[in-house]
Formats: sequence, C-alpha cells, structure tokens
Amino acid sequence: MLDVFYEQEMVASRLTDRNDFLDPAVKEKKKFEQMLDERVAAGLNKGIEVLMAEVEFVCATTQKAEDFNPDAAATKMADVMDIGPSETARNIVDIVSSHTKMLVGSTEKNLLDVFNQEVGLRTFTALCKHLKRQRISVAGSIKLIRYFSFPFYLHCDLFSSSQNLQSDMNHYFTYIETLKNQNLLEYFIALRELAQIYLVDASDAKELATIIADGDRFHGIFRAEEVYEFAERRADWYQIRPKVERAMYGIGCGVM
Repeated sequence: MLDVFYEQEMVASRLTDRNDFLDPAVKEKKKFEQMLDERVAAGLNKGIEVLMAEVEFVCATTQKAEDFNPDAAATKMADVMDIGPSETARNIVDIVSSHTKMLVGSTEKNLLDVFNQEVGLRTFTALCKHLKRQRISVAGSIKLIRYFSFPFYLHCDLFSSSQNLQSDMNHYFTYIETLKNQNLLEYFIALRELAQIYLVDASDAKELATIIADGDRFHGIFRAEEVYEFAERRADWYQIRPKVERAMYGIGCGVM
C-alpha cells in the first residue's frame, strides 16, 4: 500500500526520483518503512503475549487433576473407555487456531509463517511448563498419549476397544501439522515422544532409564536432564526413582 501511494503520488507527479538514493523523499520513505516494520513486529509480539497469557490461564484453570491421574480403579477404567482429548487440550487448540486463522488471506505468506512459528514455539513452551505441573499415573497417561507400544497395554482388551482414541499430545500435533511448518513440527514430535515416559510400567525402570538417556529420540530438543525433570512428574516417581537412577548412573553399585 505504501509503495502504491509512493508511485502514484510522488513518482508519477515527478516530485521525486525513485532511482536517486540521495533524494530526501527516498530516504524518508525507507525510514518510514523501517519504523512501520518495527511497529508491526511490536504489535504482533504483544498480540502473541496476550494469546499465551490466555493459553496459560486455560491450562491453570481447566485441567482437572484426575485427567492424568485417576483416583479409583473403577474411575480409571471408565475414563479409558471414553478416552479423547481433555477439555483443556480442545480449548487451547481452538483458541490458538482461531488467532492464527485471522491472518490467513490478509497478510503476506512470509509474515504469516513467522507469526505461526512464533505462536507454535511459545505454545510448545507453555505446554512443557503445564506438563511439569501435572502428576501423571500410568493409567492416566492414556489420556495424554495415544500410542500403546508397551506390553501392559497390548494385552488389555479395554484399551483395544477404543478405536478412535485421540490423546492431548496427538490433538496438539494434529493442529500443528495444519500449519505446514516442518521446523515447528519437530518440536511437537519430540513432545509426543517425551510423553512416552509416562506409559512405561513401574516394573520397567530400566526401560524408562533408557528412554530418559536417549537424546536422539527427542531430536536434540530435550536434553536428558530435561527429560528427567518430566519423569519426576510420574505419580509413582518416588517408588521407582531408586531403580531408575541405578539404571542410569549405576548408583548403589560397588567397586571391587
């Protein structure tokens, strides 16, 4: 729009020469464009900050403790039978997607890609913080994760009867896929892999230790120390911690 005005009102009227870089009008145009870019960037950043504040508010006020840590055995089975994204996950995706869609068709693709990537990365950070505030049991992790790669689940008819399961992690992942940003998608692939640590049964402490220490599994996005912090949010962590640390660091081993 600025270029159109410049061409029609300034260049067409021969008030300035677009090829004369010493012309005061050309200099002022460049300064104005720079200032405009800075204001647009500041406005987008402020908008993202407000959006993330809303996301964190939803995380803090709508996620139920029993979503990922059912209390009674009967409640656990009922929750698993009707598995799906939690209310919090659905609300977050609805809120973020409604904001990213606002710019579609009304701004340049490059700016839209930058905006989407920044929103996606900040959402990823907010979800990591949120996950560290939860207490997650093995049974409760089913609402968090869709994949059933461990024997405990493979031999359970109750889980196999739920054909259309969609976990919170997959709900986020499915939305991020629509943004068509491969770099951003890597973060949510890593987040989905990270959630696997809550599926491991308490009897498989060695397997859990292997996952925690496997840096390649998370594409370099999470260090082993960070994965360990997430593992501490397991509901049974204080029971399995000695076995996990023994498998990881050899604590308790004697030297002959």
